[in-house]
Amino acid sequence: MLLVLGDYWQPDRDERTEIGALVHRAKDQGDPGAARALAERFASLAKALPEAAVGLPRLVAPVPSGYRPHLVEQLASSLAAAGAGEYRPGLVVKSNPTPRMRHIEPDRRAEVAASAGYSARDPVAGRHIVVVDDVVLTGTTLNAVATCLLDAGAVSVTAAAAARTRLR
Repeated sequence: MLLVLGDYWQPDRDERTEIGALVHRAKDQGDPGAARALAERFASLAKALPEAAVGLPRLVAPVPSGYRPHLVEQLASSLAAAGAGEYRPGLVVKSNPTPRMRHIEPDRRAEVAASAGYSARDPVAGRHIVVVDDVVLTGTTLNAVATCLLDAGAVSVTAAAAARTRLR
């Protein structure tokens, strides 16, 4: 399941939506005020999460990023604070650096995501996990992270992203 706060682009033109503008300012321009505003709005997704089965609390983990500022960590922390689960910033690790997916041709994204070497640092067997990313284009990164968590024994993985964008 994928939960998204909003679209990055207006549907009929190359103009950012309000959410897209916040993501751009927070991620690409390093604006801490935009990051805080986006994280506050992102917390609302906690209400849309499916019920987790009785047992261990759900874990909320950001997709590892090699880029600063770490907007995904702020988003994941905000979601956890809103009741989505226990925040685990280092739950998923990436053993190899990769370029931003927006710079990779769509037919090469799965290969690049696989080369990242995602793995679960802590035990996840029997856990429900929420994986957080800032922007989703094709879902390749989220799919690679979800696969590594499911392979490690997670019961379920729900993805949450601030914005969905489109190939331009």
